[in-house]
Amino acid sequence: MVFYRIVLVRILLYVCVIQSLALGLASATEEKDIAFWNSVYKENHVVQIHISANREAWDAMQPKKVERNPNGPKVHFGNKFGYAKANITIDGELFKDAGLRFKGNSSYRFAGRSLKKPFKIDTNRFIKGQKCYGRTKINLSNAFLDSAFMKEKLGYEIYQAAGIPTPGVGWAAVTLTVEGIAEKKHLGVYCLIEQVDDRYLTRKFGNNSKDSLLMKPEAVDDWEYFGSELEKYQRYGIKYGKNNTKLIKRFSELLKLIEHGSKTEFEKQIGNRLDLNFFAGYLAATSILVNIDSYIGMPHNYYLMIDKANEKLRILPWDLNETFGTFTMGRSPEMLVKWDIDKPWISKRRLSERLFEMESFRKRYRAIIAKLMKEDFIEEKLFKRISAFEKAIIPYIKKDEIGKGLPGMYMGINGDSSGVNKAVGRRVFAIKPFIRQRIASVNDQLAGKAEGEKIQGRRKRPR
Repeated sequence: MVFYRIVLVRILLYVCVIQSLALGLASATEEKDIAFWNSVYKENHVVQIHISANREAWDAMQPKKVERNPNGPKVHFGNKFGYAKANITIDGELFKDAGLRFKGNSSYRFAGRSLKKPFKIDTNRFIKGQKCYGRTKINLSNAFLDSAFMKEKLGYEIYQAAGIPTPGVGWAAVTLTVEGIAEKKHLGVYCLIEQVDDRYLTRKFGNNSKDSLLMKPEAVDDWEYFGSELEKYQRYGIKYGKNNTKLIKRFSELLKLIEHGSKTEFEKQIGNRLDLNFFAGYLAATSILVNIDSYIGMPHNYYLMIDKANEKLRILPWDLNETFGTFTMGRSPEMLVKWDIDKPWISKRRLSERLFEMESFRKRYRAIIAKLMKEDFIEEKLFKRISAFEKAIIPYIKKDEIGKGLPGMYMGINGDSSGVNKAVGRRVFAIKPFIRQRIASVNDQLAGKAEGEKIQGRRKRPR
């Protein structure tokens, strides 16, 4: 009997040792993963990426549905791209048979015949469990209309300052090999952007937010209440939580309140269903950045989550390459830089209209604007960040790079004598001139010295 007890004790001790070693290895791996992504997103380490695909895979990636486009290849609008297998080397580590596809809308279409198109990499797509420092998806933005490669990173930092957790942004120097098309062709600098998924929500919002409802609307303009049949809300582009009827119902009830609730009902219930600080922060950052290619102007480039922790709706920014007044809707940069901060939406947005009828929400929003203009959207701080970014990416920009090389980069930062970025095919201000003029306009509006420019957007599509 004593013998068996001794054996049992030894077995338990052995199991404990094995578990401790396993936990130690897991902890060390996790620390290594965190350190890598911190080096990319916080320390400006430029990742080296080589994409190698055979001709069959490359042809399979091309979009099948078409929209006539005189400026480049025919493409179906709205992310209709398929994955193909490619061998992808990331900082010297080979990921065989990783998933590769194109991404984007305008950033893809207006790349024309250039090979510098935006990509999404999914190392886990065809080989389950294949991860790159703990992550499986990488977004590579070709910096459409951003010859300085900085709008994504600067823009997300302003949203972060407004109280909104945002994706990490870094850079990658990308080369491409495709049989019969390119051999280690230098595509240039890309913005590398963290994937928004269910694991992202847990990292950013905590374990209590695990299994939240995550949506990426593309098929609806102003949010619409579709009644009590919950399957209809799949139109909101549910990414995670498609079968979570509790949270989908919660979302539908919010939409019903926005569309049909009386003034009294709306003001009484909205704070229990919508994270008001979060939404005010989103609108404040969107206004300051003149980010019209977003929820407030177009029906895309944002995520929605119903947080499992408190069942409130939050809105998350996405795809900021056309911030800093780059998405113009036909307006001049001189007009956009003076956009009215007291109407931070362009198209018909019933939620924003109803919230701005509430004095308490207007004060909340104005307070965030004032804080950002005092502490974050200030010339000294932003220009210091721009200088740091320049230092990081200049060694990876070649003179023959698409986007007119180094002169294009500097034109994207400083502009010509009138502040316009002549390196892109749209009349927009470069980053520094935009910042200077936007600071002056917003501060004058806050002080009551000037009125902002009213910008009328598209009419709401009929149902």
